[in-house]
Amino acid sequence: MAITLNNGFKMPMMGVGVATIMKNDEIKDIITNALKIGYRHFDCAAHYKNEAGIGEALAEALESGLVTREELFITSKVWTSDHGHVVEACKDSLKKLQLQYLDLYLVHFPIATKHTGVGNTSSELAKDGMLDIDTTISLETTWRAMEELVSIGLVRSIGISNYDIYLTRDCLAYSKVKPAVNQFETHPYFQRESLVRFCQKHQICVTAHTPLGGGVSSPQVYGSIYNILQDEVLQEIGNKYGRSPAQIALRWGIQRNVVVIPKTSKLNRLKENFEAFDFELKQEDMDLIKSIDKNYRTNLISTLAWGMDINA
Repeated sequence: MAITLNNGFKMPMMGVGVATIMKNDEIKDIITNALKIGYRHFDCAAHYKNEAGIGEALAEALESGLVTREELFITSKVWTSDHGHVVEACKDSLKKLQLQYLDLYLVHFPIATKHTGVGNTSSELAKDGMLDIDTTISLETTWRAMEELVSIGLVRSIGISNYDIYLTRDCLAYSKVKPAVNQFETHPYFQRESLVRFCQKHQICVTAHTPLGGGVSSPQVYGSIYNILQDEVLQEIGNKYGRSPAQIALRWGIQRNVVVIPKTSKLNRLKENFEAFDFELKQEDMDLIKSIDKNYRTNLISTLAWGMDINA
């Protein structure tokens, strides 16, 4: 099942998120098992520091004939410290991933920080403890470099990540190549209906990172007080369909026409998540899930990246 982007390329509706999975042997097992299950979409980023391991797994899969490059959809992202070095950062990711091109390249966060060397995605703080923001690089400047990647053939599609309505609107105003995707947190407890509808109205595909909420996969990282898989409504709907709460949450996302990229390192979870394509929720259940929105963000930049909070 795939969605057609605004440039005509197709993107699978479910992918595998690989954030926080650091060990090479673990990441290789995840990629290989996911391919055997049927996944073709993998969501990577320079900041995850595991692109080399992913590249090894993909190279082995391609060489063995398990999959062809044309069947794959590989995403990566430029980190904040490389906003002034977008082309070089993309080439660095391609080298590590052992690929000639990316299917999608995203601006990971809408902010430029002090450059620390291409491929070095550590988050530097200034002496005052504040994030060392580079005020000489605008998001429009960054986007011009992203557009260059398309023109020289390093990427097929470009997009944005963690942009709100206002930043997305600005990107639409100055872009020559429109963003194909906006990837941001959305799940039953943080539905963001206005942002989802705005993007879709303007032919920007929505991808949900953290589609099950941060409290599920990594509560120690995200600091979430909620685990949506324990929600009574999701459990009741799951019982109705003979499905798990995770499958219900993912299916809800898919039926919103949102791409979902859940992260897991467990084989049984990979299989379970992929089975979200095997059924369909009735409208009454979609409406019921809409009623449990808590407007609760779990993917806080202050927790994940820098030790300070910005509303991205």
